[in-house]
Amino acid sequence: MKMHPAVSQWFECWNSGDTDNLPITDDFKHTSPFGVLETKQRYMDIVNMNKKDFLGNKLTILKSIHDENAVCVQFHQQNENTGLEMTVCEWYEFDGSLIKEIRSFYNVGNAEIKGS
Repeated sequence: MKMHPAVSQWFECWNSGDTDNLPITDDFKHTSPFGVLETKQRYMDIVNMNKKDFLGNKLTILKSIHDENAVCVQFHQQNENTGLEMTVCEWYEFDGSLIKEIRSFYNVGNAEIKGS
């Protein structure tokens, strides 16, 4: 399945745990059931505060829809550290070769993210 290079890198970074190289813009915005995080710095602060829960993922792409400046990806997430498994759908919007915005949809149950 051919994927936008930034989305491919996003998945590679999360699967390998190399979050320092996530391909996101400085004004990155991430919207999820946990709320909205604006700016790359704020997003990375949350990622770094929650590494134990955020790393250890195996993300497997199931389907994708492509548009001129956006991609929607449905994927299976399985985390070996937490035992969490779920199906996620995310919309990615781009600014050049980087991801500018992600809107993420999934059921969080009673989960919490520290520092949000």
